[in-house]
Amino acid sequence: MHVSPNHTQQLDNDLLLMLAGIDRADRWLQVALPVARNHPEYAVAIKQQARSKFSGAELEKVRRQFESLPGDCQQANCGVLVQNIRQITEGIISAVPVEDGLPINQIAVDPELARLAVGLNQAPQFRLWVVLLQIVRNTNKLRISRADLEATLTQYGIKVSERNLRRWLHRGHGLLWELTEKFVYFTGYETISCRLVEIAVKNNLPDLITTNQPGKRSMYIDVSGSLQQFEAHIYAAWLTYRENPTIARSTLSALFNREPRMLRKWDQAAGVEVITNQAQFAPDYFAEAPKHAYMYQAATGNGRSETHFRARMVNTYHAPSIKQHGKRGQSRRVYYAVKKYLESIEPTGNCEQGRGSNALTGGLKPTGRRYFESSAKARSNAKRNGDRQRYIALGMNKHQQIIWDYSSDGRQRTTAREELPIITQKKFRPKHVYAKDVIYA
Repeated sequence: MHVSPNHTQQLDNDLLLMLAGIDRADRWLQVALPVARNHPEYAVAIKQQARSKFSGAELEKVRRQFESLPGDCQQANCGVLVQNIRQITEGIISAVPVEDGLPINQIAVDPELARLAVGLNQAPQFRLWVVLLQIVRNTNKLRISRADLEATLTQYGIKVSERNLRRWLHRGHGLLWELTEKFVYFTGYETISCRLVEIAVKNNLPDLITTNQPGKRSMYIDVSGSLQQFEAHIYAAWLTYRENPTIARSTLSALFNREPRMLRKWDQAAGVEVITNQAQFAPDYFAEAPKHAYMYQAATGNGRSETHFRARMVNTYHAPSIKQHGKRGQSRRVYYAVKKYLESIEPTGNCEQGRGSNALTGGLKPTGRRYFESSAKARSNAKRNGDRQRYIALGMNKHQQIIWDYSSDGRQRTTAREELPIITQKKFRPKHVYAKDVIYA
């Protein structure tokens, strides 16, 4: 029977397609060897297929299994395939491919989930979970042996002793993964988000979840270095995701459940630039000026001046550039799962949504947007939401501080460089006058 060349080529292509559909490395090997034996010309295509389908650990497993086969299978006509597999496995220890040209130690993870883990003192275990998450993404397998996990950690720049690794694994058992004698079984993003939120509720830490919950687009967080560096990287990634916010240090302390001195250490470790801000109060808002505000003379034009108040306000935090993942993935589903859980707890419980935390913490409450780039945006917001605290950015002063204009209705009343020279102001008053002595006396 005569078979046409086109028909033979179609059969060969079908074999390659069948080979491409096999996910497990051991089964792929059983089919790849006969294909390479009968069609040596396809060795290059099989090499490319193996590189795209399997990680380094799986390719190493393929090579070991091939060497354990009977000698009659290791003929010269399939030696090309073996050599290709060995070339691929050289220098590869574990499944840690680089994603989008980023370093291996930068892994995409929900910044709010990472912040919550830090606030619950679960940072060591959470770092292991992040590495497990990346391994699952690379291998599509929900388990990894404990020995392979220990070998993989060094690839991500994590140095840990066997004793501490055992501690972390046992502390995370039942929360972030399931642990057996030989394997670590991965627990998914949605499940651990709900578990950590539940722990925050049970431990009476509503500030961790009242205004900010898991379910946000992932940021690429660096997992390498010491534990303090990892927490600092989470802190910087959170600031980047919040678009370099203007926020009180006390609020950050409540959100991360850390003392301000630790936040200052994170600023230095992560290279976060802290910019001080000053708020100016026109006569219409003297009653809103804080007690530590001081009085000054502001030029209003035509040789006239007016008394205003100025006060130090919360800082603005500029974190280094950190990449955000291009897609939301499962974050929306996680957000609604967490929201559903919080709505299911009793209103007399530890966390009352929409009303901030309970009286024990005196904690955080949703405030709405307060800081605006221009007066137009502030006025537009005031039309929708009415009068409330608003600050309009005016620019930088000579001390490299950002000057803000306080305005509840969104209308600008002061300017950045309106203060008269000190010599001129001494004609009005010889020393500083504070709001606590004038308004609140």
